[in-house]
Amino acid sequence: METPTPDPLSGRTLHGRYVLGERVRSGASGTVYAAQDLREERTVAVTVLHPWLMGNHGAVHAFLGRAQTLEAVAHPRLARVLAHGRDEAYVYAVAEYLRGETLAEVLGDGEALRYSPHMALSIVADVLAALDAAHRTGVVHGEITPDKVVMDDGGRARVTGFPLLFDAAEDAGPDSRTDVRDVGALLHRLMTGDSAVEDEGRPLRPSAVLPDLPPDLDMLVANATDPNPRYRPRDAGQYLTLVEQVMRSLPRTDRDREGDTRPIPVVTDLPVADLPAESAAGAAGDDRGGAVPRWRRPPALVAAGVLVLALFAAGWALAPVGGAALPDVLGSDPEAAEARLAALDLELVVAFDETYSDTEAVGSVADTTPEAGAELERGDEVMLWLSAGPQFAEVPDVVGGTENEARDTLRTAGFTHIEVVQEHSSEEAPGTVLSTVPATGEEGDRAEAVTVHVSEGVIVPTLLGMGQAEAGEALTGLGLAFEVAEAHHATAPEGEVAGQTPEPGTILPEEGVVTLTVSLGPEPEDEETEEDEAGEPGESAPADDGGRGEGGREDGGRGDGDRGDRGDDGWGDSGGASCAVGAWDGGTVYDTGDQVNYRGRVYEARWWIQGVPPTMGEEWGVWEDRGSC
Repeated sequence: METPTPDPLSGRTLHGRYVLGERVRSGASGTVYAAQDLREERTVAVTVLHPWLMGNHGAVHAFLGRAQTLEAVAHPRLARVLAHGRDEAYVYAVAEYLRGETLAEVLGDGEALRYSPHMALSIVADVLAALDAAHRTGVVHGEITPDKVVMDDGGRARVTGFPLLFDAAEDAGPDSRTDVRDVGALLHRLMTGDSAVEDEGRPLRPSAVLPDLPPDLDMLVANATDPNPRYRPRDAGQYLTLVEQVMRSLPRTDRDREGDTRPIPVVTDLPVADLPAESAAGAAGDDRGGAVPRWRRPPALVAAGVLVLALFAAGWALAPVGGAALPDVLGSDPEAAEARLAALDLELVVAFDETYSDTEAVGSVADTTPEAGAELERGDEVMLWLSAGPQFAEVPDVVGGTENEARDTLRTAGFTHIEVVQEHSSEEAPGTVLSTVPATGEEGDRAEAVTVHVSEGVIVPTLLGMGQAEAGEALTGLGLAFEVAEAHHATAPEGEVAGQTPEPGTILPEEGVVTLTVSLGPEPEDEETEEDEAGEPGESAPADDGGRGEGGREDGGRGDGDRGDRGDDGWGDSGGASCAVGAWDGGTVYDTGDQVNYRGRVYEARWWIQGVPPTMGEEWGVWEDRGSC
C-alpha cells in the first residue's frame, strides 16, 4: 500500500496556541484541520486559507470578516466559530470540533436508507433552529448538505461547516432562501432515501417516492425546494414554524416516543441483504467496542421484538379471555398514564397526539379515546391526547421590535403559525414590526395564523473587492442608490471597492444610499523640493504627523484630497486630541477603540473595520470623531 504524502501544515503551531493535526477536509474556504488548543486544552477545528489566495486582498478580507461575524452567532445546535487571526503567511479561523457522525456517514451511499417522518422532522428542526440564529444576524450558511450535519449520541443534530469564503465566480452569494432550499432537500433525503437535489426545474415531492406520505409533509418539501426563491419560506425561522406545526400534527409511533433515530432499514456496517441469515441480526454488534449511537444500534433488538411478538401470538389462544375498564388518567403526565395502562396487562397499543385544553397543564393528559370507563379488550388502541394549553391566548405586544424578536415572543405565547407581510413605511426603520392581526391585546386563535406587518427594507450586500461598475450595478439591482468616494489604498488595486458604508448586512429602505470607497491605488511617495529641504516657512512637516504633510493631511499638503480648503472640516482647528496617534491606513485592520489621525483630526473605531476612511460628521458611522489636533 502506498504511503500517503504528509500534509505540510500538520504539526505546525499557529500563534503558539493551535497545533494543527490531521487534515479533515478541504473546500473553497481553505483546508480544515483537527487541532489542539494548548491554552484551553481541547480539540478544535482550524480552517487555514489556501496559500494561493493569500495574495488576494479581497479573499483575505472576506475570510477574516466572515469569521469575525460568525463569532457573534451562538446556538446550542451550532458549531461556534471561536477565533480568527493571521500568523505570518497563514490566515486562519478556529471553530468548535464536533464529535459524532455526519448524516452523510450515517446514511451512506447507494442505500435507500430513510427516517420515519417524525424523526426526519426532528433532525430538520434542529438544523433550522441553528440556522435561525444565524439568519437573525444576517449570516447564511450556503452549503447545507448531509456532511455538514453532525449527529451526537443522543440523536440530536448540530450544524457545522459554515463556509468562510464563497466562490468568487458566483454572480451573487447565497441568501437565507438558499439555506431553506438545502434544508428542504435534506428533509426529502431523510424521509425518502432519495438523494436527488432537484427535479428538472420542479419542486421536490417525497410523495413521488412514498405515495402514502401525508400531504403536509409533501407540502413542506415542495415549498422549500421551489425553483423560484420568491415562493420559498423567506428564512429558517419561517420554515421552522411550518416544520413545528406539521410535526405537532403527526401521530407519534412507538419508535418515535422511544427516541429511536435509526434510519429505515437499520444502518449496519454492511447491508443486511449481503450478510448470511444467521449473522444478519448481529451485523453491527457490541464487539466493535465503545458506545454505539442509537441510529447504529444492531438490528438484534428488532429480531428480539419479532420473537417476543411470535411468543405472544403462539400463547394468545392460551391466554384467559377478559378485559378491563379504561382508568381516568386526565391530568396525569404521559409516563404515569402509560404505566397505569400497562398495569392492565392487556397489551394495549398506546398512541399520542395533542389537543388544546383550558383546564389541563401543558404536556399532561387532557383527553382519551375512548373515554374513561370504556371497556377495553386485549390489543385495543388507546389515544392519549396531551394538552397544548388553551386554544385562545392574548396576542403579545411586538410592535416596534424586530421581526425576529416578534417571532420569538409569539412562539413563546403559543402562536406557532406566523405570516409576515412587508409594507412601505416612511416613519419606521426597515425590519420594524408595524402591526399584527389580531392586534396587540386581542384574543388570538392559536390554531390560526398571526399576521405580522413589517417595514420593508433591503439588506446591503458585501461589495468589497468588486469593481466600481460591478458594485454599482449590484446596488441598483436591489433598488439602492450609491455614492463614490476615492482614496488611496495600500493593497487594493485602482478601481476596486476597498470600503463601504454602511457595512454588509445593514438593512436600508428602498433607495437608501451606500457610499463606496474606491481605491486610487497605493499612495504616491512625496517628492521633497529644494524649498522643503531649505525649510521655508509653512512647507516643513511636523515630526509627529505621520509624514503626511501640513496639519497631518493625508495628501501631504498638496491640496489634492477630497476637500481642497481647510475650512470645510476644521483641519486648522485646535483641540485636545493628539495627532501623535498613527495615521489612518487602508490596509490596516482596526479594532474597537483604536484611534487614527486623518486629515488633522483624530477618530476612534466603534467596531472592527478595514479599508473605510473616517468621515467627519457621520454620527452613526464606524468612526467616532474625537476632535481636531
